Amino acid sequence: MLGVAFLLLFLVAKFVNLRPAVDESFFFSSSDPEYQQTKKVEEQFPSKPEIILTVASNDISSPAYSEKIGKLTRRVAALDDVDSVKSITSGPKGIADALASPFWSRLLIERHKKSTNVIAFTSAKESEKLIRQLEGIMHEFDSDNFRIHIAGPPYVVEMIRRSLAHDFWYFSLTAVVLFGLTMAVMFRSARLFLGMLTTCISAVLLTLLLQSAFGTRIGILTVNLGTIVFVVTLSHLVYMTFNWQTLANRAHRMDKESPDLALAALRMTLPPSFWSMICASLGFGSLILVQAKPLRELGFGGVLGSVVAFVCAYTMYPPFLRWAVPRESKIVELEPPRKFWTRRFAWTALAVIVATAGLAFGLTRINTDPSLLDYFKPHTPLRDGLEYVDGSGGANPLTLVVKANDGAALDTHEAFSRLRSLHYAFEADKDVGTVLSLPTLVAEADRTPFAEFLGTPKIVSKLDEPKYARVGKSFISDDRSEAVYLLRMKEEGRSKMRVQVVNDLRGIAQKHGFKVVLVGGIYYLQGRLAQLVASSLVTGLFWLNGLFVVIAWIVARSIRGAVAMIASLMIVPLAMLGGIGWLHVPLDVISAPATNVCIGIAIDSMIHLVFGVRRAQRDGAKGWTAWIAAREEQWRGIVYSDVIIAAGFAIFVLSDFPPTQRFGLVVLAGCVVDILANLVVLPLLGGAQFKRSAAPA
Repeated sequence: MLGVAFLLLFLVAKFVNLRPAVDESFFFSSSDPEYQQTKKVEEQFPSKPEIILTVASNDISSPAYSEKIGKLTRRVAALDDVDSVKSITSGPKGIADALASPFWSRLLIERHKKSTNVIAFTSAKESEKLIRQLEGIMHEFDSDNFRIHIAGPPYVVEMIRRSLAHDFWYFSLTAVVLFGLTMAVMFRSARLFLGMLTTCISAVLLTLLLQSAFGTRIGILTVNLGTIVFVVTLSHLVYMTFNWQTLANRAHRMDKESPDLALAALRMTLPPSFWSMICASLGFGSLILVQAKPLRELGFGGVLGSVVAFVCAYTMYPPFLRWAVPRESKIVELEPPRKFWTRRFAWTALAVIVATAGLAFGLTRINTDPSLLDYFKPHTPLRDGLEYVDGSGGANPLTLVVKANDGAALDTHEAFSRLRSLHYAFEADKDVGTVLSLPTLVAEADRTPFAEFLGTPKIVSKLDEPKYARVGKSFISDDRSEAVYLLRMKEEGRSKMRVQVVNDLRGIAQKHGFKVVLVGGIYYLQGRLAQLVASSLVTGLFWLNGLFVVIAWIVARSIRGAVAMIASLMIVPLAMLGGIGWLHVPLDVISAPATNVCIGIAIDSMIHLVFGVRRAQRDGAKGWTAWIAAREEQWRGIVYSDVIIAAGFAIFVLSDFPPTQRFGLVVLAGCVVDILANLVVLPLLGGAQFKRSAAPA
């Protein structure tokens, strides 16, 4: 088995790309309607991704400032991946000309006149090299009176990729070490420790290898899949190991020798583990039907990982159990007496149920569409720079393509007047920063000599000429029926979901006689992704609970037992998600899958406990007595597996990437809720007497 693990390690190192793949299209796949709409906008009205360098100074009109901006512009323009650069020294004739221009003033100058923009347009597919070069230039030019802040989709995407790559290697490896140390302390067996580590790491490696074989790279969500697979595998092993110890202790008390404790533990653990694997696969499988590409990738990877974890646990670990010698750890000395588990804990269960009911009201407060700024840690240069750019004119791009309600041409004087009114209406919206449109472009052209004699249609036609870099094609269609508004949206202070903000902008367009026919840009894709995260939580839980009704009946084989399992399971998501809502914790697309992890852990514990009840019933126990026996048999697996999992995920709290921090915190909270739901609430609902009686022997 050690040889198999090393072979998998070699294959992954040789054939699997472990670099997280994050780009501006990571929200949706190329076949999704939202992404196709964005691509259609880009094809009809060609534009290039832009990186914004906002340069603040005490006096932006000083010659020294303009001279330094000119040097910065030339340095940026000389980079291989930069196609063009616009600044107050490249485009307008100077700062005075830019201030007087309705176009350049919006594009290049912050509204409070405290900073100007140097905008780099790039067509590079990979922005990693370009961002590193720009950061070097920033450090070279940055000074007290020439403070540079950077923003733009390529920059934000690269920062997210860096954070994910850092956490993938550093925190995943550290989490594995913590898992291992906790296992070593609990079981005090080098052979068991080696077996658990070998099996869990092999499951992770095999999942990565199979994912790569299916053509799936590590993405924004699957970056944590390795840790999830490690945990799922470890859960099987913890239950198998405690069952192995229980059988050994039972044989010792009865002065019997079991011929093969490992095989007996495998047979004892296999049925509940199988149903746990089915439930985990169904939970992840519900994400495959979601439109969002990251959630689909996580769904596929989760199903694959759940199956691989089950197969590895029951093929690789038993040989290590045969090799090891059963012994009780020092933790056993701290365990409660057996009589402890005869209690009903009615008041504790009631407190858990009441607390869950109170927390459930927080479901309406969940924020699944957090600000772009919430992806980065406060009071850091990156976050401060984004906040400055966002406040000076917006940091998130949105593109709206409008058409007259009557389908009339938009290059007439009357239509142009209405387009100008719509432009001012967009600028007046509190969630909108800078707006660029055809009216501002034509207004700039009107400043040239004799332009007033040409008329609007002729000016628009001339802007399509190569002499003017065909800039008109970026703002109006060839048939003059559609016009484009380029908006930079504000993230700070947004009180509505992004999709609602876009719908409000649609309403503004409708009031001015236009309809929005196409919407594009990262802002809109993020909004749609937030909607899908929210709907996946609801539909995923609905289908999982619907399927769990059937599985609970199969496992419990009684109406009361099945109802108790379903009710206890609902405590976990209601308490977790409700608590997230009350505490105003942003539930972004990266931290949201933590609920799937916790629900999977809860189902696993629940099924193992109920199978313990069935074993006790086969041995002659009835009613509450069977639940006492099952709880006394399985509590170690439930508590210790959650402790090991919590110890491993605790390391994510130390990450500098807030979504990873939130992921770790949610799992930690879920482990606590899981223990209470399965060891306190489930036994009370499933088997406790309604009247107090003498404790059974």
